[in-house]
Amino acid sequence: MKKSELTKLIETLSDDADIDETISKSDLGKALVNSSLTLDAFKSKLESDPTFKSFMDSEKDKHSTKSLETWKTNNLQKEIDAEIKKRYPEADPKDTKLAEMEKKLEQMQKDAARKELTNKALKVAQEKKLPTELIDYFVGADEDTTKANLKTLETVFSKHDEAIKTEILKGGTYKPGGQGGQPTEEATKSQINSIFGIKQ
Repeated sequence: MKKSELTKLIETLSDDADIDETISKSDLGKALVNSSLTLDAFKSKLESDPTFKSFMDSEKDKHSTKSLETWKTNNLQKEIDAEIKKRYPEADPKDTKLAEMEKKLEQMQKDAARKELTNKALKVAQEKKLPTELIDYFVGADEDTTKANLKTLETVFSKHDEAIKTEILKGGTYKPGGQGGQPTEEATKSQINSIFGIKQ
């Protein structure tokens, strides 16, 4: 149908006439029905023709992808921010301050306990004639651990002292019962240097 024919068809209609009915009875309407361009024909083709269905699915996918991208651009950051706030709500400043104060108090208690343990360990070390310079290395998490560490230090030093005494006696610089008297200062230095591997 040409434009002029369609115009002529419409011109003849009255203002309250039904255009759909007029067109369906015209040559154009009949041609559309014959060419299968109706909704029922479309649905039937979609169900029966795999190629047509595949084409329509790809068109739907394109539309869905475009819609999703548009949604992401416009809304995704808002959704992420809302979820973060839901999972990790902002703490009340009072709660934050209280947590900081509790942390400081806990650290002060730990420091005071450590100082008390160090003082006790120093007292024990002085009583047992152990080197006080090493005390910080032997203070443990509690009093029992500290005592055990100091006992180990005492044992190691006792063994070390015994080893030195044995070496001195093996060297023959000391003769008991007045046989040879006291060793000279030079002989004692020489003996000590040899034990500790100090070259003169």
